Amino acid sequence: MLRHGSGFAAVAFAAALTAGSAFAHQTNPQCYLDGVQTQPVAEFTFTSRQVAKFHADLMRRPPGSCPAGLGGSAAKSCGQVDHWHVARIMSDEYCAGLQGNARASGARPVAEVTAPLSYLKTEHHQLYTYRAADPDAVVLRGLCVICITVEAPPSK
Repeated sequence: MLRHGSGFAAVAFAAALTAGSAFAHQTNPQCYLDGVQTQPVAEFTFTSRQVAKFHADLMRRPPGSCPAGLGGSAAKSCGQVDHWHVARIMSDEYCAGLQGNARASGARPVAEVTAPLSYLKTEHHQLYTYRAADPDAVVLRGLCVICITVEAPPSK
């Protein structure tokens, strides 16, 4: 679910504050190099029902249909091993599929999850779950961002 609105700036600020907490799993660590900034292009929220449906669909993907991982071979379940991985794959695929100025310029939007806190904690594999008592409860929130290289002003 794509959202635009007044909460966008607040979510962008939250993303900046939480970016380091899950740095080992950043979708695009090149965004965090000197001279590079992230620019939000969209906001997303997913409900428990949406993530559960995505997980079921993910498990039905044919072997070999997932992109190759670090080892160069495609995993049967697209590398998912827990709820955190499922949510990461879902947000990554959502952001990568966005069209518009970001895609036209050659920049690939990447997901930066901003909530819930259980997703961002060091123990996220043990703590995060997309299951909720209310299937319409929001269980994943974040931004799709692109990396922008900031050019230094010309020296005089």
